[in-house]
Amino acid sequence: MVDYEKMGKRMKYKRQRKNMKQEEIAKMVCISPSYYGNIERGTRIPSVDTLVAIANVLQVGTDFLLADSLAIANRQRTEQETRLLTRFLRERVEELVYDDAVIEDDAPPEF
Repeated sequence: MVDYEKMGKRMKYKRQRKNMKQEEIAKMVCISPSYYGNIERGTRIPSVDTLVAIANVLQVGTDFLLADSLAIANRQRTEQETRLLTRFLRERVEELVYDDAVIEDDAPPEF
């Protein structure tokens, strides 16, 4: 079952991150601003074509918008899965911290 309310919240989050108004996206997707607003609130169901068009404008995949609707997302992780995921994420964070240090060293002078 698709959780349209959570899908709309993800759309709104991405739209706001891009500093866009509902009207802008509606115009780019060729739908009315009120219809787009209803999609974001989860009170209207977009067609697949409209959903793909919105995802393209927001520069995300439809899987991002539908993530809360996946059956596996609602499954509880085992302790082993949690440990592995935690270890993986810690390693990625360490890489990011290292990457930031490298970027700061190589950063061009400010003008």
